[in-house]
Amino acid sequence: MSESNMHEYDFGNDPEFQEKFYKNIDKVLSDINFDLNEDIVKIEPTKDRETAIYNDIEDKASETAAVMENDEVLEAVSVTEGEESSEASVMSQDDEAAEAEAMVEDDEAAKAETIAQDDEAAEAEAMAEDDEAAQESETASMAEDDVLSETSVMTEDDETIEAAAIAETAASEALIDSSDTLEETIFDINNSLAKQIGEELENMEEITLKKKKRARMMKIQMGLVAGLLSLLGIAFFLGFTKPGNELLIRMGVNLGGKIWGIMTQDFDDEPVMADDIDYVDEEDIASDSEEIDPDEIEWPNSTGYGRREEGVYNILLLGEEAIGSGTARGRTDLMIIATLNKNSKSIKLTSLMRDTLVQIPGYKENKLNSAYEKGDVNLLYETIALNFNLHIDGCVLVNFENFEKIIDYMGGLELTLTKAEAKYLRNTNYISNPKYRTVVEGTQLMNGNQVLGYSRIRKRAAITGANNDYGRTDRHRIILEAIFDKYKTKNEAELLMIMYKMLPLVKTDIDSKTFEKMLTTFIEMRTMEIEQLRIPADGTFKDNVKVRGMDVLIPDLSKNISILHEFIFED
Repeated sequence: MSESNMHEYDFGNDPEFQEKFYKNIDKVLSDINFDLNEDIVKIEPTKDRETAIYNDIEDKASETAAVMENDEVLEAVSVTEGEESSEASVMSQDDEAAEAEAMVEDDEAAKAETIAQDDEAAEAEAMAEDDEAAQESETASMAEDDVLSETSVMTEDDETIEAAAIAETAASEALIDSSDTLEETIFDINNSLAKQIGEELENMEEITLKKKKRARMMKIQMGLVAGLLSLLGIAFFLGFTKPGNELLIRMGVNLGGKIWGIMTQDFDDEPVMADDIDYVDEEDIASDSEEIDPDEIEWPNSTGYGRREEGVYNILLLGEEAIGSGTARGRTDLMIIATLNKNSKSIKLTSLMRDTLVQIPGYKENKLNSAYEKGDVNLLYETIALNFNLHIDGCVLVNFENFEKIIDYMGGLELTLTKAEAKYLRNTNYISNPKYRTVVEGTQLMNGNQVLGYSRIRKRAAITGANNDYGRTDRHRIILEAIFDKYKTKNEAELLMIMYKMLPLVKTDIDSKTFEKMLTTFIEMRTMEIEQLRIPADGTFKDNVKVRGMDVLIPDLSKNISILHEFIFED
């Protein structure tokens, strides 16, 4: 606080004292007026405290002024007494001089008395002077004492003020130290609180994360439980209820149809037609059969239109042998009509003998197995319709090489060989790989290469007792039955894997929708029994004859049509 901001006090005319006083006041007030950290606490002298300090200063200033007034009064009194003493001394001396002069003038006689009086006066004057000197000395001593006392009082007052200032400064410093300590304490408290809050927040965050994880795990677990329950419900619905079974069948059929349509091969849209050439193999040349004139053969007057009925599907299964054919297509040495009769809930297999002499549209009469070679599958359909009056709904063709692979994918087949068949296979090249020519008489597991060799045997009787081409067609049906039995031992997953491997090896003209219909029919029939037939049927054909050097069978087509239709359609 500066002098302009203080009350005006009268401290006398001592400028040094005033300057020290104001400095002390400013120091006290400046020490008191301090700020602590604004963010923590602010300590300033209050208005009541400032008023108390000002009142204390005024009281001390009043006391000092009173002392100084007393000193001035005492000094004035001393000065007055000194002047009065001086005036009294001068007047005394004048009176004495006048008296002495009068005495000299009036009575010289009284000289002795005058001398005595002079002596007394001198003595009195000396005493008076001594008294005055003593009084002056005493007055001076008293004045000095008063001055010393006043100085002592002033010194004490200065010391008191300075002590008060020092006390105030010490109090301020103590307050500052206390404030510093308080600031440090507050800082430590803040740090501790911040640490505790941080730890608590971390704990809360960790707890929150744990809760979230727990909630997520609960959701996952609940989802899994719900999923399992749903799967169990669906499985129960699909497996133990009629609507569920129907839905499962539709789903499987639909999936099977899509896989079939994607993975199988198609026949050529515009096949190249082959020349009308007879194929004479080694067996034909070696045969001693009677040669006959084909013009002498009597063919039916009416041609077949290709009979078909609702609920009956006829699928032609073909095995192609392209060795030595000289064309893009081989001869179909294996021809079997697989029939699904939904009306009678039956599965039927009809073998068509390859050497059967038939009429081929656009070509001379020839063996049945040459129709595909000459004009693809459509020409074969027309030939079957013309000669047997039967409509074919589609076909599946596999060449002999892929036939081996399919058998191997299935893990081989359990087949039974006669002693003659086993010996024949070990000593000929019907089994093309020599290391597999190890077959023996009896039932055994045979791989693809061995099964293919078995299917081609003609010169040894089959286990059915049939020989030549009859025995071979019997072997074909035996192989298909073995495949079917193998199929029944596989689960769905294994069948699906076989299907994925097998279908790319298959050539077909059956689209996915037709396949779905046939698969649905097969599932709905719920039958595992297979009925078999061979065409030409026994007693309905003439054998051991040749036409243009080819060893053929000449069928009685009317009888064979009747037998075939009764077998397939159950007329």
